[in-house]
Amino acid sequence: MLFCVTSIAVPARQATPAAPAETPPMAETVFKNVLILKGIPVDEFMDTMGMFAAATAKDCTGCHSPEILDGRAEAFAIDTPMIRKARSMVVMMNAINRSYFGGRKRVTCATCHANSSAPENVPNMAIQYGDPLDNPNSMQFIVAAGSDPSQIDQVFTKYLDALGGAQRLAGVTSFAATGSYSGWDTGLSEVPVDIYARAPEQLTTIAHRTEGDSVWAYDGRNGWQVTVNSAVPFTLPLTKGNLAGAQLDAMVALAPTRIRQAFSRWQISKGLLDDDRPVQILRGTNEGQPPVNFYFDNAGLLVRLLRWNDTAVGSVATQYDYSDYRDVGGIRRPFRWVRTSTINQVTIVLKEMRPNVAIDAARFARPTTTRLIR
Repeated sequence: MLFCVTSIAVPARQATPAAPAETPPMAETVFKNVLILKGIPVDEFMDTMGMFAAATAKDCTGCHSPEILDGRAEAFAIDTPMIRKARSMVVMMNAINRSYFGGRKRVTCATCHANSSAPENVPNMAIQYGDPLDNPNSMQFIVAAGSDPSQIDQVFTKYLDALGGAQRLAGVTSFAATGSYSGWDTGLSEVPVDIYARAPEQLTTIAHRTEGDSVWAYDGRNGWQVTVNSAVPFTLPLTKGNLAGAQLDAMVALAPTRIRQAFSRWQISKGLLDDDRPVQILRGTNEGQPPVNFYFDNAGLLVRLLRWNDTAVGSVATQYDYSDYRDVGGIRRPFRWVRTSTINQVTIVLKEMRPNVAIDAARFARPTTTRLIR
């Protein structure tokens, strides 16, 4: 449930992420049997797979051969009736968008499937006469003009004060943290995690799985991902929305004072979280990029962040839920957060955070591949 208070525009001072220094591999050069989704980077290709899974309420085995469960990456290329059907659906969807929406991705997999493998062609009266259900990941944002634009600055001021104040935040130039990581990629089992952050915007997360380390690194300009036991058995450079998301992760982790100037236009709204907690919602946008929503509770703390990434078949959301704020050297930090996307849902719980420690620059460099899929 959303109702908007006001919107304003301010000059953006924070540059958007630069293009990756290395040329990202295209899907058809990495994977076999790619016939339709050619010419897109591998990270966007994987997000597209996430859209298929989310829209149809399936996992990888819903379309791919059961042989992928044997741990062979090449099994993903085995043709199946569902893969052939998916190709025809993409062709149909693209034709509809070209014919009726000027090529804009107004119709996506989710439009018809709506989390069902078989779209219905009759109305559901249980929904018609039941309680309305909002999509918390919707990109819609209802704007109503007429309120004081200074409210946006007030929200950010309250946020920074709730964390400990801009002056104290500026005094923290790095931190190292340890804790646990659990997600669908670990079978929901907890594994150790190390997190390193360094000003102004560098961030590395290392999940120490039994098969090897999964690593997400951002050096302030480029981002990479290494995920063991996955369909992508190499160091994957991040592009487009994933690269912008890596920069935003680093900003929220260590440089929240930079968020205000990171977007050229801001809008403000109010709403309720899933547990009926009231929140103020700020939406930041930059020209040519998907928006980002920031949700602040009554204490002024950031409790949710929602961003989107464009794919070949429409936009997919990534949602962060922050909780368990604790004092670390005079600064309040979230010690628990849940990252939910169409690819994975991950929970990170910190045990210790050490501020202003020396961190070698190599921590944020391009990670190397370790003990990958057999």
